[in-house]
Amino acid sequence: MLTPRTAAVLRLAGEELSALAWQEVTALGDEPLPRGAGGVFGRLPPITLRRDGQWRRQMARTFDDLAGGLRDEGRAGVEPRCTGEEMALHLMIDRARSITVNRPNAVRELVADLPSRGADYDWDGCSNDLFEDHDVLMLFDAQLDGMEDPDSDIHQAMGMVSLAADEWFKPFRTDYARDPDRGFRL
Repeated sequence: MLTPRTAAVLRLAGEELSALAWQEVTALGDEPLPRGAGGVFGRLPPITLRRDGQWRRQMARTFDDLAGGLRDEGRAGVEPRCTGEEMALHLMIDRARSITVNRPNAVRELVADLPSRGADYDWDGCSNDLFEDHDVLMLFDAQLDGMEDPDSDIHQAMGMVSLAADEWFKPFRTDYARDPDRGFRL
């Protein structure tokens, strides 16, 4: 599903979200967000609203990691390695979908030298293909509040991992973790 043109627009979406997230990191510091806040961090599940500046820096870095992975490694570079990257990739796909609809001239210019494929810009297909599951999206469902707690019945029944905000940046597999010394943009 990740054709060269699709990957290019997805990378652009990640770069744009990264730039916005880093601006918000600077502007917000350690301040909590109110429900209904805008911006990149306002689009995250409610369990993240009270996270501090360090947590937000880690989240902003997920966009850098995924966009850089797309640039350097293609499809392999966009495979989410932690819950934070899963959420970032969901936001990237959503933004990429918006870019293809709302900015067709920019897309045309971006992909002009890339081969065209029938599956270009199949964002639903990308969403299905790039994730092992979509558990992280359940954090938006108010009826499931508390399901991120490893002791909750839902969490245990469904065999979920790393949904608590404090665990979002723990790698799913230690043998496929990103370099912990890679630093931050800021």
